[in-house]
Amino acid sequence: MKSNFMPYVILFLLSIWSFKAHSQKIDKEFKSFYKGFQRNIEAGQIDAIRNVLQFPLQTIYWVDEMNSLSEEEKLDGLLDTGDFDQYQSLIFNEDVRRIIPQRSVEQVQQIDVESSGDYYKRLAGSIDAGSTLLELYCQYGEYDTVGDHYFAFVFGKVNGEYRVLSYYTDTRIKE
Repeated sequence: MKSNFMPYVILFLLSIWSFKAHSQKIDKEFKSFYKGFQRNIEAGQIDAIRNVLQFPLQTIYWVDEMNSLSEEEKLDGLLDTGDFDQYQSLIFNEDVRRIIPQRSVEQVQQIDVESSGDYYKRLAGSIDAGSTLLELYCQYGEYDTVGDHYFAFVFGKVNGEYRVLSYYTDTRIKE
């Protein structure tokens, strides 16, 4: 009876170790960055937010083989620092200001770039070697129900500091 129980103990211990290893991928530095990002969004501190954006900021999302975007369309989704003032209210809109302060850092997911498509691989090209992409994806509907609307922020470490690399939503920022 003792020998039949041992594989379950080993599996249990491995699952705890795996969970702990996964949860450690979001380091203390990112947690601090994310809390500041939340506070600045909630307070409407656009200048502080601008300081953590990596320009050009990508605002269009695509999935290989599903979206037939030309290279020109992909590049059109990039916002430079001059574009930001014109589009910042579309990015940091009422829904973003309402939802981001409620989303915990545990809801941020690490992106497996190697098994991802062109979108994430392009973003990963701008981050520090050995660092990872992190994404906060928020799907919502009317009255906080799960719905058809969504937005996401992708984060990464650039020159040793966490930055916002992209923002995408169910509607295009630039038309």
